[in-house]
Amino acid sequence: MMRRRRAGFSLVELIVATVVATLLGAGIIGVLSRQQKFYRAATEMLGVRAQLRDGAEVLAADIRGAAVATFGVPLMSDSAIELITLIGSSVLCSAPSGASVMLPPRTLASGNTLTSLLAVPDTGDIAIIYAAGTEPPDTATWETHRIATFAPASLTTSCPPSTGFTTDGDIGSDGYVVTLADTAVASVRAGAPIRFLRRVRYSLYRSSDAKWYLGYRRCNAIGVSSCGTVQPVSGPYMPYTGPGATETGISFRYYDQSGATLGAGLPGNTLARVDIVLKGQSASEVRLAGDARTLYRDSAIVTVSPRNRLR
Repeated sequence: MMRRRRAGFSLVELIVATVVATLLGAGIIGVLSRQQKFYRAATEMLGVRAQLRDGAEVLAADIRGAAVATFGVPLMSDSAIELITLIGSSVLCSAPSGASVMLPPRTLASGNTLTSLLAVPDTGDIAIIYAAGTEPPDTATWETHRIATFAPASLTTSCPPSTGFTTDGDIGSDGYVVTLADTAVASVRAGAPIRFLRRVRYSLYRSSDAKWYLGYRRCNAIGVSSCGTVQPVSGPYMPYTGPGATETGISFRYYDQSGATLGAGLPGNTLARVDIVLKGQSASEVRLAGDARTLYRDSAIVTVSPRNRLR
């Protein structure tokens, strides 16, 4: 009588299959692990470059728009800069009433823009108003005032259609009433340009998480400088390592029109160019090659010239 062959695998075949499956699984896990490490490192690298780009763009925009010729640069140090920079502009709907000036809405039914604000001005900011002279432009001046309040107001109060700057289609929009800290001069007329300025400080600072960031502070525009709480703008950057050090996270160098270096104590209104070096690093260590973990570092160099400078 013939014995039936039993279907299935032998013990040896099962052992071989198990070993092969284990090796394949380990290989797949290894590949996935390396891919995950690569993606994590790539994300950190892109993050560092994005932070450098953000920091450079913010600094360049505010330095470019700073009122250097009129107000100078209150602070010029190797890792910090104070600027009085433009945050908005408009026109007066009517001649000032004492210390109050009236402005049109941001958006008009006609599609025109007479009020443009990057940030809403408020107490402590500066308003400069064009005051026409009796024989313009020789005796015309820009009058400087500190802002006491800046508030929205109905169109009938701030800039009614009778002024010619708005129409009946703007009735649903609010204009603005600006109260100055002192009375505007009599030569300020309806239609006069008004600009709003803010004193700000950018600096490399060490945060509570022991990392270094580009920080922003708002400061008193007129009088003794007193700045508010620092707010992070971008980072982290490499630490501050001292004046003139090459590895400092953010460094500034200042030059006048002739190319001579400017420093603390020199007139800020002669500033013609600022060189900014930003050196960022990843928030955590990454594997860039092999199994070695290290902080990823990158840098950017920006040269900026203020538009409103002495020539």
